[in-house]
Amino acid sequence: MMPVLKRVLPFILTLLVGVAFGSLLQRKTQPAAHPVYTEFGAKPSCRMRPPHAILMPPPPPPPSFEGEVFTQKDVTRKAVIHYKPEPSYTYDARRNEVTGTVRLRLVLAADGTVRDITPLTTLPDGLTDAAVAAARKIEFEPAWKDGHAVSQYVTVEYNFNIY
Repeated sequence: MMPVLKRVLPFILTLLVGVAFGSLLQRKTQPAAHPVYTEFGAKPSCRMRPPHAILMPPPPPPPSFEGEVFTQKDVTRKAVIHYKPEPSYTYDARRNEVTGTVRLRLVLAADGTVRDITPLTTLPDGLTDAAVAAARKIEFEPAWKDGHAVSQYVTVEYNFNIY
């Protein structure tokens, strides 16, 4: 038994010393989350703001673009139209063989709606009304400016051709 103990005892002692020494090296004191500043002669329980908090002005309020409508060049990211439905050809326009293009100026609003539709070019026999009705169903992602969704003017065209 004695020869085994002579061989194992140094190994066990070395292991215990290594564990104790390793735990001492890894133990670190945690610094205070925020240093405490005290005035000269004040009680240690009195806390003051750090100097950088006193000198910094409050952040500016976020920009308000509510009610403003921008052009494509004024926005950071343009509105993206995902779905533009085709208008239906009216019976009267087909019978009278009316063809052409209706151009509409409209606002793609920040809340996801289409509003303020103004015809720039028109066609007779209800084709302009059909184009306006189709434009109201446009699905899109609104434009962005300075990190906020904004309203944007766009011009869309609807072609009416008889095949």
